[in-house]
Amino acid sequence: MLSQFNQFLLNFSLLITSLLFAFLPMRNIKRISPHSSIRIRLAVGLIASVIGALLVLNSISYDGAKIDLRLVALVTAYYYGGWISGALTTVAVIGARFLVTPPGVYQGLILATLICLALLVTASIYRRFAAQTFKDYLVLLSIGIGYSLPALYLLTDTFIRFFEMSFVYIIFNLLGGYVTFRFLQELRKHFQFVQAQQELALTDSLTNLANRRKLDETLADYDKHGYAFSVLIVDIDFFKSVNDEYGHDGGDVVLRQLSHLLTTFCPETGLVTRYGGEEFVVVLPDISHREAEQLGERIRTACADQHFIFKPYPAFHVTLSMGVASSDQAKTAFEVVQKADQALYQAKQTGRNKVVGYDMTHN
Repeated sequence: MLSQFNQFLLNFSLLITSLLFAFLPMRNIKRISPHSSIRIRLAVGLIASVIGALLVLNSISYDGAKIDLRLVALVTAYYYGGWISGALTTVAVIGARFLVTPPGVYQGLILATLICLALLVTASIYRRFAAQTFKDYLVLLSIGIGYSLPALYLLTDTFIRFFEMSFVYIIFNLLGGYVTFRFLQELRKHFQFVQAQQELALTDSLTNLANRRKLDETLADYDKHGYAFSVLIVDIDFFKSVNDEYGHDGGDVVLRQLSHLLTTFCPETGLVTRYGGEEFVVVLPDISHREAEQLGERIRTACADQHFIFKPYPAFHVTLSMGVASSDQAKTAFEVVQKADQALYQAKQTGRNKVVGYDMTHN
């Protein structure tokens, strides 16, 4: 039994190592389930197929049986990818089992095929009524073990050998299933945490808008793909006076309320960023210069009419100055922002509370 235990340990190590490398490319997918896109489920099936085949090719030979952790790969495929992933993995496992079957000794191959097909049908039915929990994963694994034990009995010479192999087989499959499930869950949590930290690095903590770094990344992407877009640079008029009269807490209230206003008016495909201090940049893909000016005017009017609330002070108003430029006025996306900034400077120099578009003929 010690020898069998050691051989299973090698199979177990192969399983974990394969999981680590095979599922890394899918770490950023928020959720994988039988309801995911066909592309994702096919990817799960291909990954589980490779792992299942490797496990079978490195299986333990015992009498006419080939003992390994293929069930873990099969159940993982069924659990995360449904029948599509399960069918792919089943074909790979049966194919690998055929390769390790000596000529003329097909009893084990036939039994293995029947077990895989029975598990595929059972799992497809069970998944319709089950949630995606560890209990359901364990149930599917237990069903697979239950299907395998009669085959193991038929392929062993004595009851003692059957008992020894069954004990090791059950322990290692349950252990392998548990580790696989927890490993995949923790891997997903880890990369979700990393992704969340990356998103925080691109977010302004006061307004929850995208920050300057996110803006730079977006502009670089626009340059790379040659997207057409317009830019609004928004500046709060006399913001220093707001801070002087209401304190920095009052200024923060204005920034947050204005952030909400800008987000409300910005199209879903656009991006609102805090550029720094009291300045904001609104990136508007596939919006012409004229349309951007019109949107800026609607924002300016809405802000001028809005009551800003900072208790215990009475409600007050603020106004905005804006500069507008579009991608057909500059060679690079970053130059578009510079042109819009020049237009903003004009707006502030000519009375504030207005929207000024960049005019190439006058600059």
